[in-house]
Amino acid sequence: MIVNKPNKKKKGSTYTVFYVIMAVIFSVIIGKLLYLQVYKHQDYKEKADTGSTRFISEKAPRGIIYDSDGNVLATNKQNYVLTYMQTDEADKAFYSSMSKIFNILKENNEKFLDDLLLKINSSGKFYYNFKTSDTEAQKLVELRFKKDRGLNDLVQNTLYKDHKGDFTDEQLNAINDALLSISIDDTFYYLVDNYNLYEMLLPEGYTSAEKKALANSFVDTTIDQTSKNRDYVKESVEYGKRVTEELLKEYSLEEIRNYMVVKDAIKMQSYEGYKAVTIANNIKRDTAFIIYQKLSDLPGVDVSLEPVRYYPFGNLASHILGYVSSITGSEETVYELMGYDSSTDLVGASGIEAAFEDQLKGNKGGTTVKVNSQGRETETLFQLESYPGNNVHLTIDKDVQYAAQEALKDTLERIRQTQPSATRGAVIAIEVKTGRVLAMASYPDYDPNDFAIAGELSDEKYEQYFSPDLTKFGTEHIKKTNATKSLDELFPLNEDGLREDFYDIYPRPMFNYATLGKIPPGSVFKPLTSIAGLMEGVITTTESMNDTSGWWERDGFGAENFQHKVNGPTDLRLALQKSSNYFYYETGYRLWDKNGRDVEALDSLAKYVWKFGLGVDPNSPQASNPSTGIEIEEGFGQTYNFTSWKNKIIDTPMYSLVESLQKGVSSSGQYIFIPLDISKNEDDSEELKNAKEAIKNKIKEILQKVGTDEQMNDYTEVANLMAPEIKTFMKVSDKYKQSVTDYEAKTGKKVDSDEQVDSVSNAIAEYIISEQTTQITSFAQIVMDAIGQGMNNLTPLQLANYVATLANGGERHKVMLVDKITSPTGEIIQEFKPEVVDNLEIPSEYLQAVKEGMRRVNTSSENGMAYQCFGEGNFPIAVCGKTGTADFGTQEQYDEQGRKPYGNYISFAPMDDPQIAIFSTLYDGNKGSDGAPIHKAIYEAYFKDELLKLNPSYASNSESFVKYVQNAPKDNTSEAEGNATAE
Repeated sequence: MIVNKPNKKKKGSTYTVFYVIMAVIFSVIIGKLLYLQVYKHQDYKEKADTGSTRFISEKAPRGIIYDSDGNVLATNKQNYVLTYMQTDEADKAFYSSMSKIFNILKENNEKFLDDLLLKINSSGKFYYNFKTSDTEAQKLVELRFKKDRGLNDLVQNTLYKDHKGDFTDEQLNAINDALLSISIDDTFYYLVDNYNLYEMLLPEGYTSAEKKALANSFVDTTIDQTSKNRDYVKESVEYGKRVTEELLKEYSLEEIRNYMVVKDAIKMQSYEGYKAVTIANNIKRDTAFIIYQKLSDLPGVDVSLEPVRYYPFGNLASHILGYVSSITGSEETVYELMGYDSSTDLVGASGIEAAFEDQLKGNKGGTTVKVNSQGRETETLFQLESYPGNNVHLTIDKDVQYAAQEALKDTLERIRQTQPSATRGAVIAIEVKTGRVLAMASYPDYDPNDFAIAGELSDEKYEQYFSPDLTKFGTEHIKKTNATKSLDELFPLNEDGLREDFYDIYPRPMFNYATLGKIPPGSVFKPLTSIAGLMEGVITTTESMNDTSGWWERDGFGAENFQHKVNGPTDLRLALQKSSNYFYYETGYRLWDKNGRDVEALDSLAKYVWKFGLGVDPNSPQASNPSTGIEIEEGFGQTYNFTSWKNKIIDTPMYSLVESLQKGVSSSGQYIFIPLDISKNEDDSEELKNAKEAIKNKIKEILQKVGTDEQMNDYTEVANLMAPEIKTFMKVSDKYKQSVTDYEAKTGKKVDSDEQVDSVSNAIAEYIISEQTTQITSFAQIVMDAIGQGMNNLTPLQLANYVATLANGGERHKVMLVDKITSPTGEIIQEFKPEVVDNLEIPSEYLQAVKEGMRRVNTSSENGMAYQCFGEGNFPIAVCGKTGTADFGTQEQYDEQGRKPYGNYISFAPMDDPQIAIFSTLYDGNKGSDGAPIHKAIYEAYFKDELLKLNPSYASNSESFVKYVQNAPKDNTSEAEGNATAE
């Protein structure tokens, strides 16, 4: 029997399948390896090289700034810098490394670099460290800060998630408004989220799974990830808030922020590629060595040397030199286009540092290197040497500058014993024959070294310079000065709840009062009026005017002498000596009278004043960009002239008209009508706003014709022009309609609308012709201009140049602060020569008479400090001078604000051959002669050799010579060849 046996499987069949599968797998692996190592070899090699390649930037020293004798006013010194460079290993050890670094810095009393705009005050409250008090500028900086850190994207996704293409202006404004609405606290929480600060809670040696789990533990699982109405900003803020709450269990708020500062610096630097970020600047040598010894435990951390700006004489000439500062958010784009690194570079922020930034900045260098996993250099790939900037040589003399600055400070300190509000001032000395500035001081001043190292400006200095406590200051000011206005009236709160210096009372250290402040000149203007009167022939050098009452009056306009003094017979010389208002009122009147008594005659004084640089003809080409020629930022004031005065009147709010219309009666009482309100009101409808604006614009349009052939003097004609605008207003104003209804209900009389339009139009015509036109064309302004009052508002620099021009016989020079620019090796690149910009050619007879009168000012015992400084026997060199007490308001205004008039003083010397001219102003000084000691100190510094030659024992008889000349800081010309070594 045949039995079928089961088939036996072949022994190797099971393994055959396995071998095939393995062969396939290994073939794939080998193929992938071949793909990666052969085909994609170059791509991955480049990626690996890029990941291990870093650029180490080398800052270039800025050029040196010298005085006229070669003294170094601004230079550079070597500075130890602590940096951090990103690598994978460094990032994993980031919090451990930073913790060690923070401890070392704290133990050695060092500061780490803190450029983060968002800061914490001593009360634990957040605030933005804006380096400006301008609210609009603050908004721009805040916007740039938030946009650079990604909040812009979250806002856009929240508001316009599905938007494609460019945003409209309206949408962009909505985005900006949303960004500004994010509170400072929420911004902090967002940054906690954005910089993954939850990682601070991870243990050392954490795994990626632990990191992911911790990150997810703070996520709000209730959020619908698919919703189209998600608020991405809110989600991020809430996430950051939860992380912060957990962090605060182990860290202080300040410690959390410290890590945030470094993370922020890394983020901002990342836009520039793989580059090191600075953790601390200007650390001590010992601290640098401590860190250097521990570098093996601090991956990514390194210590290096780099130049930092240094001002050897501190505050000396600070407003001339200026300072350097980090690039602000609003300036980033502009500077980046010019090749700057906005995250690390410092630029000139004011003064010469800013004006000559393109010359002073050097050419940066750097090295491209390969680094290992700890960020240490393993190979140099490319090196570019840095090159210093060019040098700027100034016209100022260090010793004269010191005398000016210290004497100004001491004089104000002395005056404050009786005038507590005398906290500000300025003085400028100019070389008569060249226009070169020898000294220029503004008080209060500052130390530019405070800004030389980014992030090292103390909170106290920041508050003093940029964000003063006006509540504290205002309270003290009112108490010291007995000001009658309240704190809220003097320093009102703006819409943001911040106090504003409405009346410009706070002394601002960063403001250059010498070039930017505008003040009335007062009686220091009288020598110029003398020249104009003499050259026009309306007065002579010998004519005497008989002042019998101290009161001058012509054609219905009158004014009095200072302090009601009666001077009797007064010629030109005595008029200057006594500062006779009477004499100069008459001179101003005669100038107008002689030249036709019309609107052109109103400029008969101004045309001479402009020759001295005190304003410009508003109808001339120079009016578009008026300047003294100085290289740094300046303001430019104007003297009285018909055009400027007319524009000022037209642009002044129509308070008297508004009040008259609200009362329902014209200023003369001739026209009575139902009251109407044309004052500005943000709650008005657009239609009503336009109607009010149309009335005001029509008035301005009519007033613009004053002084032209089209001037309107007919009341009926003007009233007819105004009528259509009044009708429109009455139709759209609900408030006016209600007033009409109330009137009719009260009187039982029907209001005739045409009669109302006629009465109001005539009231406005009366305002235009009787008040405004009369004020615009009145000769009263040229009379007040003649004594330096009225609309005269000029900078101290303009006034100093006027004095130099007068002393130089009418030849005016362009004002100069810079002599030349040289290369780092000393070659002259550019040289600046004196430049004559105008010449009046004053006859010597006239000039001599004015000089004699000004000489008498200083030799008259009634002129207080001027006499004590320059009277006969008090100073060996003949000095011409003129005092000026310049009013900016009424006595009532002084009492309300707790202020006093300006104390102005001009002088030049020697009398017969003037070399130097000076102007000084003491805000709230009250007496011009109090500035004389400042002038004396400047003359002593300038003429020191001549004074000692005239009198070898001069120093022993002059306290100011010892204090301001002999005690001046020593020269440092030997430092001109190089920079200081690292400290």
